[in-house]
Amino acid sequence: MKHAIHILLFSFLFLVSCSKDDNEPASPHSKIKIAEAVTASGISVSLLADQNDLSVAYNKIYVGLKNKAGAEIKNATVTYTPIMDMHTMQHSSPVEQPAYSSTTELYEGAVVFSMPSGDMGSWQLKVTVNNEPVTFDVSIKQAAANTKYTATFKGSDDQSYTVSLIQPAAPKIGMNDLELLISKRQDMMNFPPEEGLTVEFSPEMPSMGHGSPNNVAPIHTGRGHYTGKVNFTMTGDWRLHLKLMKGSTVIVEDASLDLMF
Repeated sequence: MKHAIHILLFSFLFLVSCSKDDNEPASPHSKIKIAEAVTASGISVSLLADQNDLSVAYNKIYVGLKNKAGAEIKNATVTYTPIMDMHTMQHSSPVEQPAYSSTTELYEGAVVFSMPSGDMGSWQLKVTVNNEPVTFDVSIKQAAANTKYTATFKGSDDQSYTVSLIQPAAPKIGMNDLELLISKRQDMMNFPPEEGLTVEFSPEMPSMGHGSPNNVAPIHTGRGHYTGKVNFTMTGDWRLHLKLMKGSTVIVEDASLDLMF
């Protein structure tokens, strides 16, 4: 009798568990929620990222929206405004405004945070949804030792150019996709993408004193993105030397970025 009761109890719990799983749809994304806020009209705004920490680099940032009834909002107008408060002054940084993705069911954009949070200042990210802003305090970590994923360089044309590494995000031995975002500072709050540059490129392993063959110089593919190929022949420290040119005029002789893997 006891054996029969145990079988019935197990069957009941199994059915309840299956029913719960069937009624709860799996999330279409695996992003990490880092903050949440509510707009004046009651829209829930979730701020998400690919990892727990945002850093001095090109960071993909996602937003999920729900109305008061908990339904997903897929047709909102969403913008990002990063703000670094340095006590006596404020500035922004390069940003790619979000667009809705039906794959992740999130608004996907990116922010290049140019310096870490700390004594020098603190970062906020203003997310505006249908003209209603919410502001998130975000902590930005310094990039890992011996790496430099973004940097700003003064050009021979007296303009400032920010070069940010997008790919490879997980470098490996052999041929890797190379993708850069190049932005130009218009003023302290605006950093539009810089299009139409010619980029000469060579990788170097400083600790070993050699480079690598068969690299492909990045070319402009749209919205300030430049794509090519980089060949890493071994693990360790690698420096990407980038020469930025407008036509035949060199504007930045060596816009270098550093990786370690």
